[in-house]
Amino acid sequence: MNLKGFVQECHKKKVFKMLSIYIVSSWVILQVLALVASPLGLPEKTVTYLIILLLIGFPIYIYYVWKFRLLRYEIQQTEDPTTPYNKSAFQKMYFSSLFFIGILSGIAITFIIKNNFGKDFSLDKINSNDKIAVLEFTNNTNDEELDIIGKITANWIIHGITEKEVGQVISPKLVNDYASVVKSQAGAVDLTNLLKNYFKPGKVIEGGFYKEKDQLLLQGSIKDGQTDKTLISFETINCDPNSPIDCVEVLKQKILGYFVVEGDTVKYYEKTPPKFDALIFNQNALENLNNDEVFLDYINKAIKSDPNFFEPKIHKIAHYYNNGQYKIADSLRLLADDKSNLSKRQQNIMLFYEAILNGKNDKAYRAHKNEYKKAYKDLSTNMSNMTIALQLVNRPEDIETIYEEIDMEDMVLENCQRCGFRYYLKGLADVELENYNDVIKTLVPITNIIETNYLKRPLISAYVKSNKLIELENYLADYNLTADTEDIDYLSVFTGIQLINANQIEEANKYFNKIITRNNNPPTKANLAKAYYFKGDYINSQNHYKTLFDTEPDNIEYLVNLANSYFKNGNFEEAKTTIEKLDNLRTNYQFGAIDYGWAQYYNSIGDKDKALEFLLKAVSQGYNFTPSTFQNDPHFKTIKDSPEFNNRIMNYWKNKTL
Repeated sequence: MNLKGFVQECHKKKVFKMLSIYIVSSWVILQVLALVASPLGLPEKTVTYLIILLLIGFPIYIYYVWKFRLLRYEIQQTEDPTTPYNKSAFQKMYFSSLFFIGILSGIAITFIIKNNFGKDFSLDKINSNDKIAVLEFTNNTNDEELDIIGKITANWIIHGITEKEVGQVISPKLVNDYASVVKSQAGAVDLTNLLKNYFKPGKVIEGGFYKEKDQLLLQGSIKDGQTDKTLISFETINCDPNSPIDCVEVLKQKILGYFVVEGDTVKYYEKTPPKFDALIFNQNALENLNNDEVFLDYINKAIKSDPNFFEPKIHKIAHYYNNGQYKIADSLRLLADDKSNLSKRQQNIMLFYEAILNGKNDKAYRAHKNEYKKAYKDLSTNMSNMTIALQLVNRPEDIETIYEEIDMEDMVLENCQRCGFRYYLKGLADVELENYNDVIKTLVPITNIIETNYLKRPLISAYVKSNKLIELENYLADYNLTADTEDIDYLSVFTGIQLINANQIEEANKYFNKIITRNNNPPTKANLAKAYYFKGDYINSQNHYKTLFDTEPDNIEYLVNLANSYFKNGNFEEAKTTIEKLDNLRTNYQFGAIDYGWAQYYNSIGDKDKALEFLLKAVSQGYNFTPSTFQNDPHFKTIKDSPEFNNRIMNYWKNKTL
């Protein structure tokens, strides 16, 4: 088919009529829009946008004509074999024309865009919600020579953000370069709109400085890049005008600290962002929890770097508390407990330490529960809540829910001290709830990874209480192949005590005899004395505890076990004289240890009423529930099943926390 035949066929099928409808309609719409755009307040280039859309739509409309009008004629003519019309030739010419018109439309669109938007498009709009714009700080001193301080401040902050990899920076120079281009096109420039329209930063750092009484005062703030809302205004910083960098460094540290803690209300609970260096020191301290010297060095550096940084002060208090140095911990608490300058959350944390250092376990439980609600996914807070629920207020039924809040699957256990302690606490709770098989199933593989003695204690208890003594013996035999002698003795004593509690006296003595009869690598005096004592060999335990007590006259355990040994050997006067020394050992921060010792003595000599009386005193002062105390202490075998013991002693704090 030639061009003349194609045109005739288009006339015949009314193609030109249908195309003219599109062209005329488009023209009318453009004319109307040109008239009403200004009165309606539409952007100047609205008509241009419409032309582009109509040009894009024209080839599409041509295809539409074929698809929904012409194709029908093609099918009809194909069904009539006498028709001389060549369908494929028309179709080829039609789509060739469509392709040509599409090319012309594309060229027209490119031309329009280049002439109308080319300059604007050269300013590559930056999608940078994750970026930080830093503006030059305004000089409010009326001294033009100090303009340089504004530039130095911005550059110093940019350097800090880049060096510490806090974020990507949009510099004042880049903003000014864009502003000059925009100004050449549109006259005056609104800096706020420029940032929003072209850079779209997530945050904008700005500020100014002025002089007052021979001091340079520097102010800074951070705004939301899109809403222009002020997120934080930092306290005014003052310094010697001859040393402006001192002010700038402090502000930089505060800005960097803000970006680190921003939005993390779980981990950080500061009233104002701490200095960045202090944050780094604090983090380094937490990575060295197993090294007391290094930990304290970093904590002290964090506090020195930023005296208002609350978190390292809490870590320091916790460190001394966990190490039994309660007086130091309480002194640090008193220094940090400035209620007028603390937030409500900080006051609640200080209330917790005040309660726990005064043996008020119910108050400590409630205070920490408030913190736990805010940070239940934080490993440290979660672990602490497990400890308090189990060992302070004896609520093993609470542990499962707390434990399940953090998934342990992806944890690197070798590098996670708190992970091991969470497994330990979960194991102790399950032992108390008689979930022995769960303890064994969970802790056997874990103790192969985390090789600490404390983690084996709930496992041993579960083996004993489920009467799986052969499995226990095999487990300990494997452990003994590589363990130190002192570690082996420690677990042998613990195992023997658990067997006594389970009335497996003969089996218990096997473990005590392993210590007593060993000739090579003699056991420590403390382990040997315990082995004799719990085996019931009070002659030997008396001799060994006499030596130990003479060496450590302040040791409550040595004194009580010595007095009990005297009594069991019939030396009643000596027993009485010895136990009366117990009250001389009373000091602050003992949490009922002296009264607990009295309870052990009274029950050993058969005075159950006195034993229960002193146990109640001990628990009311905050004595902890552990794998070796109260129901787990062989001294109380004869009373641990009594209603008084269970209702008054074991439930003392539980009743106060319902």
